[in-house]
Amino acid sequence: MARRVLYITTDMMRWDTLGCTGDETATTPTIDSLAADGIQYWRAYDQNPLCMPSRSTMLTGQYTRHHGSWNNGIALPHDAPSIAEHMRQNGMRTALIGKPHFEPFSSPSSMEAHLGSEHSFGPVRGFEFMVVASHDLVPETGHYTQWLERNHPEYVETYYPLLNMPKHPGDQVTMNVIPGGDTGCIYVAHNPIPKEFYHTDWVADNTIRYLDFLGDDEDAFVWMSFPDPHHPYDPPQSELPRCPWEDMPEPAGLGKDDQQRLEWLEDKPDHYKWWYTGEKFVSFECIQDFSYQGSLNVDNVRELRATINVKNSLIDDAIGRVIKHLDEKGWLEDTDIFFTPDHGGWDGEYGLMLIGPSMADDITRVPLIWKPSKNSNVEAADVEAPVGLLDLAPTWCDIFDIDAPEWVDGRSLPKDAAEADSQGREGVFCQYESYTDEVGIIMNGMYANGKKCVSYLPTFTYDGTEGEFYDLEEDPTERNNLWSDPSVKAEQAEMVAAIRDTLYRLPQRHPLAEPGVSI
Repeated sequence: MARRVLYITTDMMRWDTLGCTGDETATTPTIDSLAADGIQYWRAYDQNPLCMPSRSTMLTGQYTRHHGSWNNGIALPHDAPSIAEHMRQNGMRTALIGKPHFEPFSSPSSMEAHLGSEHSFGPVRGFEFMVVASHDLVPETGHYTQWLERNHPEYVETYYPLLNMPKHPGDQVTMNVIPGGDTGCIYVAHNPIPKEFYHTDWVADNTIRYLDFLGDDEDAFVWMSFPDPHHPYDPPQSELPRCPWEDMPEPAGLGKDDQQRLEWLEDKPDHYKWWYTGEKFVSFECIQDFSYQGSLNVDNVRELRATINVKNSLIDDAIGRVIKHLDEKGWLEDTDIFFTPDHGGWDGEYGLMLIGPSMADDITRVPLIWKPSKNSNVEAADVEAPVGLLDLAPTWCDIFDIDAPEWVDGRSLPKDAAEADSQGREGVFCQYESYTDEVGIIMNGMYANGKKCVSYLPTFTYDGTEGEFYDLEEDPTERNNLWSDPSVKAEQAEMVAAIRDTLYRLPQRHPLAEPGVSI
């Protein structure tokens, strides 16, 4: 009897934008069904709030400082371990279909980004088969973009041009902030591409094609990686009636005006305010020479959130097609299905968008669902204990009945609350590091017992005494930073010590960024 894992990821999906996590405007019945019939982890966190570091953690089971991809634009070192390679060496077929992003797409030396133009499908990083797609037709050398240019070139220019790629070696990639849609919201565009040519359906189609390539008796690990709902917000225009933006509720997290937003941000370390006003270039994701102040209004946020709902609905449909195909092949009873994004994101909170130097729940907390195979006889459960994406790799090893490698930092996900208690799961950790010419930030964070603690290390911006501390039970939107409040000093000190004991003891790899490469 063959065993299979279908690992489904999305890109930049907030934990609270699904029906099963409480969003009444969402239309995600397939994902909701996986949660209802499987194990839903209510306090799952990424180990880094950026794409490349988080995906590298998924692949290695390691913290950021251990595997070396410490920011977007920093490729996972090619000698870094790979759980896909470990599974391949133990007899599993391995494939990744969609967005990998272990290497910067803006790099001319990226192996994964150039597979399409080289008519190659691997092997890459332990995946014997890989087809590459992304959310904005970058890389142009990826399989999806090459396919679209060959078969439907009239739709290549209809995608929102998120990135301005370097024309000369060492030139810096930049990000566009073109307003569009009905409300003039940045990153939003009306895209006339037919649904069947959009990358969400393309990823599902290629996953089904790969499943049909496998034999009935072959163990397999298949990573289906959707580029959405990441910006730009340009799903097929024909699908926008799935969630009319006019029907979206007013976003409470936006705040009523600039004054309120600045008051909220004043309670946090300085870079949050600079991020909003554009006073300083905080990080690549925060966009150089751009101010969010006055750039987002209520209708802008309603429209961009509606397009996110449309993208999530399309993803849900695509997942449903793949699961139906597994069932028709008679494989569903022996297939474990996992679902999670790489990280969350802001879609109007504080008047800000996207990701960057923050460990807010909107960005670091993720929906995580494990639907065990029917033949494993694992009961449906809700797990409130904190877990991380680095726990996926050893869990997959358990499913395939192979030992987890000693280089894995995570431990197998608990199947229920009792197992979580027996594992002593008290906290989960996250890291962030970035530098521009104007701002340097190193943050190490921990969630435990309804509290969040973020400790800053010294840089040329901060002296190392700064931090954030939130009581999420009393303050779930993290408006009230208690870092300097004497009443939490003892608990804060315990959490800072736990951060130090868990993260700082790890070996640190810190490769330099490739000149001009940011994503």
